Amino acid sequence: MIEAQTHDAQAGGMSDPRTILAIDDERDVLDFLHLVLERSGYRALTCANGTDGLIKAHVERPDLILLDIMMEEMDGWETLRLLQLDEESREIPVVILSARSEPKDKIRALQEGAVDYIVKPFSVLDSLDKIRAILADGDAGSDPVGEAANDDDADHPG
Repeated sequence: MIEAQTHDAQAGGMSDPRTILAIDDERDVLDFLHLVLERSGYRALTCANGTDGLIKAHVERPDLILLDIMMEEMDGWETLRLLQLDEESREIPVVILSARSEPKDKIRALQEGAVDYIVKPFSVLDSLDKIRAILADGDAGSDPVGEAANDDDADHPG
């Protein structure tokens, strides 16, 4: 699964690994994402709620944020809105990572500023490809709701 399928996130001569912040209230999802991202050459940060995620995003200034929607305390929608309102975090690409698979949720996420939407359970390889493409391009509009949202190719029960 992930052992033989990891990719080098530092391609292109980068000296420091890119930083990805995952915000999700499910500890097993955060642990899994941390493992996959670290093994893929990224610096992985995790937060278990939106409030802590906003603080960590402000302090650490990650290159990308993976954000769950359904969380206690502050849900992902509010977290996304606050990230978009803050001048310092507005430019950080946010990818929604959620069990919600309705088209209306995907549309809402994109309208509110997310650059992509990945449905749990997710394919590790497809998700890493999406992350790499977003970080490489810096183009938030390229194929925003693509194949990583396909439930049929899931590597994790999420």
